[in-house]
Amino acid sequence: MALTSEWKSPPESWTSLDFQVGDLIEIQDNDHTSWALYIGHAQVVYTGPSPDQHSTNQSTASSANQNTTHTPGGDNEVTNQSIATHAAGTNGEGSNIQYQVKKGLLKAVIGQHTIRINNMYDSTRKAFPVPTIVERAELHIGETVRDRKDAIVNLRYERQTRVWHL
Repeated sequence: MALTSEWKSPPESWTSLDFQVGDLIEIQDNDHTSWALYIGHAQVVYTGPSPDQHSTNQSTASSANQNTTHTPGGDNEVTNQSIATHAAGTNGEGSNIQYQVKKGLLKAVIGQHTIRINNMYDSTRKAFPVPTIVERAELHIGETVRDRKDAIVNLRYERQTRVWHL
């Protein structure tokens, strides 16, 4: 199986991608990218607005795209605009935006976004065994993070260590 699949749009992505437990899912929304980790039973672990950031973004979301939806994991209603606002994979320097690691249904998290399986580091980093990936993901639910991509990617892979030669 390839490390990275082709981009798929819903509803094709829900049926044509062969998700394996531990797969990283890259979610593309306009010019933003976010990440999720497939943990089986049609569920993913992903990062979303933290409760503190959520209230700020809901009040400042533009009215241009005010389609209301329920976010996975029982959160209050938020707008698609506020979800898209938080879709950037990595925050800029000096950013105070925080995210929370959450668990939700695959279809609810990917919504109408284009996705692909992207286990991009499999050739350069050692992935944890699948049971360990799922356990690590479950343990991090509720954690507050600043870097959305690293928070999810590091659930799959062991940390790289640098060896210094003197």
